[in-house]
Amino acid sequence: MTGERAIEAVRGNWTRRAAAYDDFYRHYPEDKRAAWKSVCDKALRAAFPHRQEPLRVLDVGTGTGFLSTLVAELGHEVTAVDPTAAMLGHAREAADRRGVDIRFEECGGHDVTRLGTEFDLVTSRYVLWTLPEPVRALLAWRQVLRPDGAVLLADGVWHTWGMDARRALNSLKPGADHGFLRRLARDYAQIGRATPNWQGLTAEKAEKLLRAGGFEVGEWFDPLLPDYARPVSASFFLCTARIS
Repeated sequence: MTGERAIEAVRGNWTRRAAAYDDFYRHYPEDKRAAWKSVCDKALRAAFPHRQEPLRVLDVGTGTGFLSTLVAELGHEVTAVDPTAAMLGHAREAADRRGVDIRFEECGGHDVTRLGTEFDLVTSRYVLWTLPEPVRALLAWRQVLRPDGAVLLADGVWHTWGMDARRALNSLKPGADHGFLRRLARDYAQIGRATPNWQGLTAEKAEKLLRAGGFEVGEWFDPLLPDYARPVSASFFLCTARIS
């Protein structure tokens, strides 16, 4: 599956999952959220050590607004985009709850050039692995960045046979999430063939994609990630990248 059919399949999948994601992040512990805020603040200060004024930030694939609201709380000017109206609805509610001002636009990660705006920073948390054409998306992100701009990328490995088998066994225990296998089969059927990175991204794979998209990795911040920022395995990473 390629092209617009793949993009539509991915959009449809996340539209169906929007309510569940919103429920998850409404109950996300504040101490864990604070840990994410701290690591992002440190990464941004390292990427822009002499910057005094707020950054103009584009949060791609904002989902229910976890990262966009966090970055806005750090004092930056945020535009948040997502291809699904359902996700954006929840993200707007999250911004209202947290008292931050964010510009929201319905826009896919491949199409950000139509925003017609230049940014200092593009952020992407657990998004690149889902994109049917990740290099095309990265090239678009490069176009909307100022010459001294940067990308802040968080991603990781989401599906391997071993990981999914362990989660499936755990789902059979009393009181566990018995719908896991059904959702896994549904998600794979809907987007497993639509994205080339269904299993997720290792740091090495992400670096290759970034280079193909016109970026060079600047710094890795993996040691700063708390254990609970690694929801599936230890193979999660956070890095900045600059236009090459």
